[in-house]
Amino acid sequence: MERIAVESKAIVSVGYDDEARTLVIEFSSAGRAGAGGVYRYLDVPRSVFEWLMRTPNKGAFVARQITGRYAFESEPVTPATPEAALEEALRRSLR
Repeated sequence: MERIAVESKAIVSVGYDDEARTLVIEFSSAGRAGAGGVYRYLDVPRSVFEWLMRTPNKGAFVARQITGRYAFESEPVTPATPEAALEEALRRSLR
């Protein structure tokens, strides 16, 4: 599944699989309690993905509307784009 890079302090990229109803979120190390990583949220309606992509504060939306409401699995981090990988590496170097 292809993920789309987003502008957010907490989230690097987001993807959605219509067939599997799976929302995939790559958190920066600034999000998800500093852990970072990719999380697959299961059985998520497409409308939730659409609202996430529209909202200006994606981290807050995830905290209020997704976390604790949907089962999830974590997966290895694979940046959405080379630019996203570089941006995350730069963020880590500034800490």
